[in-house]
Amino acid sequence: MKKVSALFVGLSLLTLTLTLTLPAHAAGEPIKIGDINAYSAMPVMVEGYKNGVDLALDEINQAGGVLGRPLEVISRDSKLLPAEGIKHAQELASREGVSVLTGCGGSGVTLAVSSWADKNNIAFIETSAVSDSAIWENWNKHFFRITWGGYMYMSSSIDKAIELYGDKIKGKKWAFVSPNLEYGHAVLNIAQKIADERGLQATWLQPLWSDWGKLDAGATITALKQQQPDVVISMFLTSDLTKFIREGSKRKFFANKIVIAPQLAAPEHLNTLKNETPKGWISVGFPVEDLKTPAFLEFKDKYQAKYHQLPMTYSMMGYNVVHAIAKAIEQAGSDNPEKIRAALETVSFITPTGEQSFRSIDHQANVTFWVGTTDVVNGEAKLAHWTQETATNHSPSDAWILEQRTNANTMK
Repeated sequence: MKKVSALFVGLSLLTLTLTLTLPAHAAGEPIKIGDINAYSAMPVMVEGYKNGVDLALDEINQAGGVLGRPLEVISRDSKLLPAEGIKHAQELASREGVSVLTGCGGSGVTLAVSSWADKNNIAFIETSAVSDSAIWENWNKHFFRITWGGYMYMSSSIDKAIELYGDKIKGKKWAFVSPNLEYGHAVLNIAQKIADERGLQATWLQPLWSDWGKLDAGATITALKQQQPDVVISMFLTSDLTKFIREGSKRKFFANKIVIAPQLAAPEHLNTLKNETPKGWISVGFPVEDLKTPAFLEFKDKYQAKYHQLPMTYSMMGYNVVHAIAKAIEQAGSDNPEKIRAALETVSFITPTGEQSFRSIDHQANVTFWVGTTDVVNGEAKLAHWTQETATNHSPSDAWILEQRTNANTMK
């Protein structure tokens, strides 16, 4: 009996010793975060996001985790299909026991997962979708967004066009080209609203839609030439954007046109196009080399040391969302999904570009972004002549948001 007791004590001391000498990030059961993203459909965009997530996990877990436990992110591929998003949300919650959901490239997937999360009482933080309907018409208390949205893109881009062209942009014909997805239709409505509010007296031509990833660039440029627009808004992404630019440039369509391509200046696109990037297009981007604040330089140095490349747009989103979740769990004092959701309502978290929080009316984070014009300098594509903006400065009034929400609920 004494031998057994001695053995038990010895094992207990050994266990305690191992616990104390192991790295801080190895102690305790992990707190799990479910990540659903368009890994196969948008690999160029998601690569940087995943790197940002992993960098934040390294920082947090090496510093002891949250509540003495490491964070773990479990990722799934939505393939840009709403049904896939819901399937993964169910599996992550029931089988993996995640405490919060994040990710979801694609507005259709976002809306589906948002609805599911609300019904199943788990917070969902969007990191990439452009459509604003998830935070306005279809908002619910479990949905939060930490990325830029369509209103921000259009408000800042149209304001930049007015700054550059003044009255020359008034009374013009506007064309709109986009993938035939929910976010494209939502952004068109927002662009028309903002142009009208700015008194631009725009004549809107028939919008041109294409299937995701299947743009017939020749046919689209031909149709645009027939329309003879003065201003073109392009919401194309990834390979569609590249094809659109190459075909239009080859046929000299863009000459003497004002072109707004809100997502062109993302490093994910500029790194692909390089010196093929058209000059002078109005865009929202991420001027990585030009940002010099100590916090951002520290983040950039850590990112480069780990991945041997500069951070991209969605690197910031991935990095920020993990830190936001960590702070909410710490504030909640629990990994309980509903307590985390409640904490997200009031949490403030530090990012490389400043402190952020989620505003109460729609749970949009007060993100920082940059709007300017595209340029190629010494063979390198970049965002030039940019100004730094925030979500707060490019959002509609609370009254308008509530009106959209009321109208949507009435129609349900």
